[in-house]
Amino acid sequence: CGFSGYADAAGCHPAFNGGTTYKSGDTVSATSTVETTTSCMCSDASCPNPNSQTTGCEVTTTTTEKHNYSCVEGPNSAFCSMSGFEPAGQYSSQAWTKESAVCSGVATITAAPILAAWQTDSGCPDAYVSGKAYGPDDTVSVGGPPVAVAAGGGPPVSVSLSTYCSYSSPGVMHNCPSIFPAQFTEAYTCDDGYHICCIASSPGSMVSNTGGETCTKDVAAMTSVVYECAATPNNLFCGMSGYEPGTGQYWENVWTLLGSCSGTISPTTSPAYTTLTDQNGCPDAWEAGVNKYKESDKVAKGGLVYQCNAFPYSGFCGQTGYEPNADDGTEFWKQAWTVIGYCSGTISPTQSPAFDSANSVGGCPDEWVSGVNTSYEEGDTVSITVSTTPERKIAYTCKAWPFSGFCGMFAPNSGLPDDQQGWTMIGNCDGTISPTQAPAFTSLPLVAGGCPTDYDENNLDGIEAGDQVSLLVSATTGDERRVVYECKAGAVAAYCTQKAFVPGGDFSSMAWTLKGYCDGTISPTQAPTAYTNTGGQTAPATCEVEAAAVTTINKCFYEKDVKTTGVSCTCSDSDCPNPNGQTTGCTKTTVETSCPSVDAYSSSATYEAGDVVRIGNARFKCKAWPHYLWCSNSAYEPTTDPTDIWTDAWSTDGTCPP
Repeated sequence: CGFSGYADAAGCHPAFNGGTTYKSGDTVSATSTVETTTSCMCSDASCPNPNSQTTGCEVTTTTTEKHNYSCVEGPNSAFCSMSGFEPAGQYSSQAWTKESAVCSGVATITAAPILAAWQTDSGCPDAYVSGKAYGPDDTVSVGGPPVAVAAGGGPPVSVSLSTYCSYSSPGVMHNCPSIFPAQFTEAYTCDDGYHICCIASSPGSMVSNTGGETCTKDVAAMTSVVYECAATPNNLFCGMSGYEPGTGQYWENVWTLLGSCSGTISPTTSPAYTTLTDQNGCPDAWEAGVNKYKESDKVAKGGLVYQCNAFPYSGFCGQTGYEPNADDGTEFWKQAWTVIGYCSGTISPTQSPAFDSANSVGGCPDEWVSGVNTSYEEGDTVSITVSTTPERKIAYTCKAWPFSGFCGMFAPNSGLPDDQQGWTMIGNCDGTISPTQAPAFTSLPLVAGGCPTDYDENNLDGIEAGDQVSLLVSATTGDERRVVYECKAGAVAAYCTQKAFVPGGDFSSMAWTLKGYCDGTISPTQAPTAYTNTGGQTAPATCEVEAAAVTTINKCFYEKDVKTTGVSCTCSDSDCPNPNGQTTGCTKTTVETSCPSVDAYSSSATYEAGDVVRIGNARFKCKAWPHYLWCSNSAYEPTTDPTDIWTDAWSTDGTCPP
């Protein structure tokens, strides 16, 4: 319904109608049943007394009351028109606010507020269409409440089409007869210029007011309401459900009421382009195609020039349904394109790019070819043709992992953001790249000792942290070149046994470390010196634990402090802690030196800081925290190679006695 204003709070508003749509602020009336229980004389005939009582009898009377109810504000107002939420119903309190006072009679309708004209010299803009894309500041019209035009051309006054229509004479308000249907589609002013009479939904069913005047249609009084769409980005909601101007639950967030209008906007003359700039020649016409256009690309249609908007909207520029100024009348194109000017004729051909010779990289690498994320690797170079007459090309290099994953998926000049993530322009090029000699490895260090075993992706079992492999990078006969990779330490060492982490590949850096280049083969290493750690040696005095127990030790041993807690002691002794003055039950912590045997490293043993192991007769000592955490990891098993990763956990500790 439209505006509902009532001066007399005691009067009853129109009765609730289940077929009417209500919104926040609408007021209706409803009747409810009230039961009242009062005491009565048990001997009275009107006093119920089925048990022949003499005292304590009660009588219940049922009455009906009529109250006004207002549709609540906020989201719950959506329930006001729903079954089960009727005023005085089971869930009435969730949708309606009940007035405490009982109403009677009919509430008098007050004058509705004046709705100013939007533009006195213009008609109504296009009607609102749900689902349409509206741009910032777009205006629409919605069939609003009819208005009465006073004699002499005064301002239009909004008329409420509530359950009962109304008509007005100066200073006096009346109700139309209640026999009319609840919904009315039009209103007319009477011939005296003041009275309003209502017409039911059936066309032509004229009625007269109580004054007997003849009702005639006042065309100027048939109005709509004008709304303006919000600025960016809220304009994206203007066509959505729930945001319908004037009626949607959230319409006030995206629409602004401008005023009333009537009629239609007169056709305008051809545009003079006084606010658009001359773009000279016209660019090509729009064509559909995924990723066909990028930000700032231009197309022409109907003498206007359109420019593709910035990312992410540029992704729509080539999609069907986003053609600039679409012929089907839709306006989705406004999300992708912006009118920047007008044009005539065609754009003159431009000269081929000149390219500064100082930025030339020489011969051109192969042209870029679309592929997958592993098609190109870090450092790969490609070229892109930017002019065919004469031929001009630009060279690009693929970035390091993980950006190299974009190199096969996006051309360097695709115009999409991802092509900037994968490629770096390095300069212009000409001709082809001359064959190069095998790499000289001037920037890589030489890995001494020859080349380790070649990497074999079909035989990866058993590779552990610290293992080295060689990779053939040049197979020129008589001049082969290999580089050396070493499997990294820690949990990532598990990747070295997986094909996806091939040395030099996309994910190589996660598993392998490039150590340098190599030459020849690795000379066989000498086996560790055989050693037998015999026992039966008398423990020296420094080996307190073994000396006290009168036990022997092995000839290759190391000293290790052993801490023992809870050792009983005499409470009166100076080395026996006794903070509470006890006489018995005192304990202390002792530290004694033990001399364990230096045994060969074992992958199943648990090592602590200071523990000593041997390889042959060579001794190795577990480092202090935090390095000792790796001593029990077999990947850090000591070896005779001083460059191996075991040095992160162990240090050399001399040799065992012969």
